[in-house]
Amino acid sequence: MSQDFTIERYREILSAAARRFRFIRFGEVAGSGSEALWRHDIDFSPQRALDLARIERESNVLSTFFFQVSSRYYSILEPETAGIARQIVGLGHAVGLHFDAEVCLDRRDPDFERRLIFEARVLEEVAETRVGAFSLHNPTTLAGVSFDGAEIAGLINASSPLWREGFSYCSDSNGVWRYRSLAEMIADPEVRKLYVLTHPEWWQAQPMPPRRRIQRCIIGRARFCSRYYDALLHTHERPNIGAVKQE
Repeated sequence: MSQDFTIERYREILSAAARRFRFIRFGEVAGSGSEALWRHDIDFSPQRALDLARIERESNVLSTFFFQVSSRYYSILEPETAGIARQIVGLGHAVGLHFDAEVCLDRRDPDFERRLIFEARVLEEVAETRVGAFSLHNPTTLAGVSFDGAEIAGLINASSPLWREGFSYCSDSNGVWRYRSLAEMIADPEVRKLYVLTHPEWWQAQPMPPRRRIQRCIIGRARFCSRYYDALLHTHERPNIGAVKQE
């Protein structure tokens, strides 16, 4: 399974999909031919998302990248991450909001719609583009909370079960294929409407177990913060007490 989730394999899968399907976006009316709705939920690594966006552009494929505003693993307000969002837009892709409803659950009367609108506006400002759709982060953890509507607060709900009524669905959640492998579904002539969800952190240069892929993203983030801190002190000629020599 881990052999599937490499950048080289992504190129192969995408190339096969581009030969069979017309790629559409959320809000676009589906036609009668073979069509693919291609979505990326960015949970850990905007950097990996940018790599996929570039590969897709090379293949003349456009998709939608969903960024979190309240992520625990990156900040959309950080200049580097904001720059990545704008680069993805510049490549011709759409940007959506990956909404974590958990941020509202510590309130007695959580106002999900108000938070949804707020985060969408923040993302629009940062990415400098219209945000017309959202997807749910960890929807299976939201016991007793319904986000089934096709549209909420004026935003298309990419996680709505209604999408699966007209499409065959494929996801790489947790670093494994659900419910069939993407390559298998693309090769199946019976699949005429395909809805694909990927998470960029799984797609890396070398095969490795899913947990190692996540750790690589987390460690990479920590190293970035450490280098930034050291560079800041060096630039302003401040003592870096207890600094560890970088190998």
